[in-house]
Amino acid sequence: MQIKFLAKAKADLRWFKQYYVQVFPAGQTKANQQYAGLLILLKSQPGAGHPAEDLPDVLEYVLPGIPFTVLYRIKGDTIEIMRLYDQRSEFSNQRGR
Repeated sequence: MQIKFLAKAKADLRWFKQYYVQVFPAGQTKANQQYAGLLILLKSQPGAGHPAEDLPDVLEYVLPGIPFTVLYRIKGDTIEIMRLYDQRSEFSNQRGR
């Protein structure tokens, strides 16, 4: 399986990195570990997420111990990361497509 980041997910990933560099650097190591673990998990177990209630054919995976959730879909042999959104309302980059 290959992993592809869609346009909104690329912007989300920039925020993810910026947040842990500028706002909460103490959490950067854990966040980077969770992110790396996510990529390994999705490649080996693409169905690891649970169905998103409001988005058909989309899976949702909450990154353990950090306030970010991934929305993705499986298309053939590709996992399309649609969003990597921040769950906290004050920093929310709004969930959805």
